[in-house]
Amino acid sequence: MDKMKKFFKYFLILAIVYVIVNISSFFVLKSTYNTKEYTISESVLNIEVTEAKATFVNGYVKGLVKNNTDSVISNKYIKLDAFSKRDVLLGTKYVKINDLYPGQKTDFESSFNYEQVDNIKVSTIDVNEIEEGTLDFNFDNPDDVKISWAIIFGAFILLVSNNFMWVLL
Repeated sequence: MDKMKKFFKYFLILAIVYVIVNISSFFVLKSTYNTKEYTISESVLNIEVTEAKATFVNGYVKGLVKNNTDSVISNKYIKLDAFSKRDVLLGTKYVKINDLYPGQKTDFESSFNYEQVDNIKVSTIDVNEIEEGTLDFNFDNPDDVKISWAIIFGAFILLVSNNFMWVLL
């Protein structure tokens, strides 16, 4: 019985330390994000940026888009250009805007991995204006992510075979 109590105490201490470390590391990482300046170009859509934050090596932009016109807007992208302090273009991200009906609002979010971002320029472009090959590997839109069952099955087989090898050793 004493061994069980001792084991429970150690387990409880370990669980408490684990939770404290996870919570404190979350807040330490969150505090490294600084608010960045942004500019929004004139557009048929009303774009409002709610958050634009970055660390030394990565960041994110969140906002709202509203259709102020009397027609349905489709085939549009929000273009996010990340610039350094010396106005050097570090990279561009695109967020697809699905069909927006008059007066409709939608959220958008994009993350980036560019170093030393100082400001962000937000604009809207038509699908025709995107250069060939720039949308490869852009996973900011859940609709653009295509995971097939073959990839999921392969990952499962890899996981099971890895665990099976550990049992044999």
